[in-house]
Amino acid sequence: MRIYYTISKILKEFAYAIKLYPKRGRKPKIEDWEIAAAFIVSYLTYTPVLKFFQMNIDNSVRSWHVFRRNRMKRVYKLLRQFLLTTAFLRIFIAIMLGLERKLIVDGTILPVANVSRARTHKIKRFKGKAFWVKRKRKLYSPHYQKTIEFEELYYGVLVMFICDESGVVYDVWFVPGSTHEVRALRTREEKSPWCKYLLNSFEVLGDKGYRGVPCVHICSRKKLKAIRQIVESLIGGTKGFGYSRWRKGITLLAYLYGFALGFSYLRNINRRLVA
Repeated sequence: MRIYYTISKILKEFAYAIKLYPKRGRKPKIEDWEIAAAFIVSYLTYTPVLKFFQMNIDNSVRSWHVFRRNRMKRVYKLLRQFLLTTAFLRIFIAIMLGLERKLIVDGTILPVANVSRARTHKIKRFKGKAFWVKRKRKLYSPHYQKTIEFEELYYGVLVMFICDESGVVYDVWFVPGSTHEVRALRTREEKSPWCKYLLNSFEVLGDKGYRGVPCVHICSRKKLKAIRQIVESLIGGTKGFGYSRWRKGITLLAYLYGFALGFSYLRNINRRLVA
């Protein structure tokens, strides 16, 4: 709880510094920076956001106190601005110290619902053929003593990350699951000045799926492949993170930015607690 209150205090000062707070009327049950801090700490505690408030803050907290649409927009903006500010400060310090930064880009499929449930057309989160995706996989079978190729069917979104070799996330976004990673990266570069700056100012590493993208260097040497391994831990944490109580994309973005901040700056604390 000490970590939660510390992060909440930092986010409160940051929200007032950038003037990102609601107009004062009746005092809300939970402030925006408290919700944002809960999104970050939920990665450390592996506890859903609503359950975290009910267990540690107030048992009378309900889902509409946290996941209201207008409130989620403010929480998302606060988390995004905080991530961009910390990433910019990290880049500024590296430039002042003369350090070189290598960035890594990769994506993963995040299932929205089970395939059997998605076929019933009762999904309230996302709808459409664009969220259906097939992915080919190759696994070695000890029984057959050979590599077997098979297809997996998902109903979900493609989550994209840009991080550095230390695991600090610089940008995160999602697109429909059927979108190719190269197309998702190029679309983000066109629409986001921040992503365009990262791709044009740093050496960006990617796997062989990004061949043909001028701003991405393919990891062909063992040294570069070793640097890229941190993004695999990031992807694994994304799939194991507890997403709950969301129906709108803005809430999923708040979850993703909360996870990105927690993974970037609280990962070492989590390791010490587990150890």
